[in-house]
Amino acid sequence: MANETTQQMADLAANFCQLVERFDEKGVEPWLVDMSVLLPQLENAVSALGENQDMSVYESTTDYDERFDLFTRLYNALGERDGYNYDYDGLDGQRLSGSLADDITDIYFDLKRGLKLLDNSPQLAARDWQHSYEFHWRHHLVDAERQLNPAASTLSH
Repeated sequence: MANETTQQMADLAANFCQLVERFDEKGVEPWLVDMSVLLPQLENAVSALGENQDMSVYESTTDYDERFDLFTRLYNALGERDGYNYDYDGLDGQRLSGSLADDITDIYFDLKRGLKLLDNSPQLAARDWQHSYEFHWRHHLVDAERQLNPAASTLSH
């Protein structure tokens, strides 16, 4: 049985995964707004889990064909809304860019893995979310939030 904090994280992870899986049903604009609301909630929930002192090296167990299929579907649907530039330049004046489809895809697979662990071991699911957040999807979440917040504010008004 999951404690309240783990259950809240599980609920938000499930909401995120359902939103991604039902991307085609919503349309791009409402989906972007919903995602921009959900991401900060997800960040708060994973932070509420606390830090796990027993973290090993992060390893992704993603099926790369499945990941590529999801990325491609999101990338094609987002079109010109997918790509973004970072606020800072890379080394030697190179401009760095990112992909919202890539950010969402990476978060999705890390959250989905935790959901698969939840029924058998809520504690292991919470640890996996903490671990994968620290080592992987935190950066994707921050980048996605940065990209979505300006878009969401113009779409919702």
